[in-house]
Amino acid sequence: MSGPALGGRPVKAIALLRCKPGLSREAFVAYYETRHAPLIRALLPEIGEYRRNYVEPAGAFTSPVAAIDFDCVSELRFADRATYDRFVARAADPAIARAIAEDEEHLFDRAATRMFVVSETAVAPLPAGIAELADELAVLRAERAVRDGLARFARVLDTKDWAALGDVFAADLTFDYGLGEQAGMAALTDNMRRFLDFCGPSQHLIGSIVVEVGPDRRSAVSRAYVQARHQRRDDPVGPVFDTNGEYRDHWALRPEGWRIVRRDAVWQSHSGDPGVLYPAPD
Repeated sequence: MSGPALGGRPVKAIALLRCKPGLSREAFVAYYETRHAPLIRALLPEIGEYRRNYVEPAGAFTSPVAAIDFDCVSELRFADRATYDRFVARAADPAIARAIAEDEEHLFDRAATRMFVVSETAVAPLPAGIAELADELAVLRAERAVRDGLARFARVLDTKDWAALGDVFAADLTFDYGLGEQAGMAALTDNMRRFLDFCGPSQHLIGSIVVEVGPDRRSAVSRAYVQARHQRRDDPVGPVFDTNGEYRDHWALRPEGWRIVRRDAVWQSHSGDPGVLYPAPD
């Protein structure tokens, strides 16, 4: 075994190790931890750090091209090249090599063992100011998503595209439109249709939007004024009914995107003919 020309830099070696056929995973780990690892520590004191990483079958990344054919990834760290060279020389001593090999027969499929030296590179720290810029970008993207969501909501209402409410609201939302506490997409859809299915064209204008993004950058609170005009059905020059108020929304970043998880609609004024929204009594 030969090592790289790393001079005074730390040296790291990796060993890919396969469990002996017929040995259970539990027995493999137990023997390695209680017998073999202490033996290696005792025989090869040049090893500065010795880590065993056991492959977890559940959640493993599998490939039809290259299967995972090892059960443990062991890491051996050395202070420098000189220490590594002393380790190599000691491991080659016949008595030490024989003791290690005899113990490995109880543990590994030795023909499958692969060991090599690697050059380790850590992720470089972000240059000064980049982290702040990335955070500012996250805030701007969240604000943009909230504003786009509110604009989308206005068009969903005015086109009566009820199936698209899920583009703006989370399925588990809670809300109060001034009629008491309610929850869920079905209740929200019923609330919208209750007022808008009967009337004719409507136009919801949402503005004066204020967005406060949460410190985790995955939540936000928005406040937006809303002016909604409702026209009587089949009467383009007839009565209208206007409502003015504010949407106070709590947002969360879900796998499908930013969604409203809580809405409170606070109404300030109403004007016009409310009969635009309701059928005349019989």
